[in-house]
Amino acid sequence: MPLASPSPAFGSSREDPAGLSAAAPILFRPVARSGNLPPPAALRRSRVASGIQLPAEASVRRRAVAAGGHLWSRQLYLHTSTAASALVLKTVLSNCPLSSPGTTDTRHFSSLTRVQQTQGWAASLSNSVGQWYRPYSFFTKLTAAELWKGALAETGAGARKGRGKRTKKKRRKDLNRGQIIGEGRSGFLWPGLNVPLMRDGAVQAIAQRSKEEQEKVEADMIQQRDEWDRKKKMKVKRERGWSGNTWGGVSLGPPDPGPNGETYDDFDTRILEVRNVFNMTAKEGRKRSVRVLVAVGNGKGAAGFAIGKATERTDAFRKAKNRAVHYLHYVERYEGHTIFHDISLTFKRTHIKMKKQPRGYGLRCHRAIITICRLIGIKDMYARVSGSLNMLNLTRGLFHGLAHQETHQQLANKKGLHVVEFREECGPLPIVVASPRGALRKDPEPEDEVPDCKLDWGEVKATQGVKRSVWSGLKRAAA
Repeated sequence: MPLASPSPAFGSSREDPAGLSAAAPILFRPVARSGNLPPPAALRRSRVASGIQLPAEASVRRRAVAAGGHLWSRQLYLHTSTAASALVLKTVLSNCPLSSPGTTDTRHFSSLTRVQQTQGWAASLSNSVGQWYRPYSFFTKLTAAELWKGALAETGAGARKGRGKRTKKKRRKDLNRGQIIGEGRSGFLWPGLNVPLMRDGAVQAIAQRSKEEQEKVEADMIQQRDEWDRKKKMKVKRERGWSGNTWGGVSLGPPDPGPNGETYDDFDTRILEVRNVFNMTAKEGRKRSVRVLVAVGNGKGAAGFAIGKATERTDAFRKAKNRAVHYLHYVERYEGHTIFHDISLTFKRTHIKMKKQPRGYGLRCHRAIITICRLIGIKDMYARVSGSLNMLNLTRGLFHGLAHQETHQQLANKKGLHVVEFREECGPLPIVVASPRGALRKDPEPEDEVPDCKLDWGEVKATQGVKRSVWSGLKRAAA
């Protein structure tokens, strides 16, 4: 009894006795056993042939079956695609005429059933065979970042909870460094990749190095990699800030360009404070982050400040710098060098007193106030800070006081009078600095018996001559 029998729907014709032409593909159906499953021997020796003309020189052994000259082969060709399935179904419908209406004919439906069974069996077999040649494996599905992540142990409970802090930290290495596209162990020379494309006006041909030359090239590459590993990373000396051991006063340069291409080349960024802050969490324990307070300005009255927080210090610098440029204040300056009037303010527990000074006086203030004033463009001012020296409160109070100044023109419009200024170099001669834009008021401003100004006890003692310096009674050694 034969193991497989040809389907009657694909019988041979006189023109094509072998039944192997591309127009009429042959489908061999294995004889079903119990449970409608083909036997194991039939799985190994059955063939599903799509509409492909086999070459004459192909080693295909064929053996004739007793009926009708049908052929089948021991070799297995798997071509079960959607197009082949559609072609098989079309052939079945063309070779099996439909029955007339009102009659019952199961030949057509049995042919379709055979096509579907054979197609599903061949497709499952092709999938199982295709897995043998898959180039995708566990060793090729992980990216370089994922492999480094596992090698450096950057994740996991130990890294999150801060375990192993005192161990030597491993660093990533760029294994692609020094690699040249086209270079390999075989030593082939590919024009346009590892050798020039043109030489003497002609395109070079593909060549190969000798064994000695290839060994020399590999030795040079190993030597260069060893030198890169031994070479220390060059550190660029940053600009010194307020002192050599702190980040305060260090310049970060202009903010990064905006999304629409706008640039801030005329702005400068200065660090005011860098602090390490910690947050205790139930899952990760003590979580460390960096908080940075920076101020930006263009030296023409526009300035602002912002805070940046991140796990890494460089990320916090970048966040604070790019955020500060979105929170700018415009500070009015008198003649471009000082404030319009004296300012005394209290912000929380920080007390700041600022005084207007003539040109050439300079900045005699807290070092953070000096940095902010230079970013704003103020060149002459005296400021005294008392109380809390919290850097954030100091910065917020300073910007609040400078941004809410009352200019001479605003004062003249409010009072309806001329605003005059007395200078030491001009003597008793007043200088008109602003005039009201509306009607001029006839009655002068009433003078109160007690001037409306906040007195500093230290200034009162200095005026009365009773202020004593702490260094006045110091005994110096004889020369």
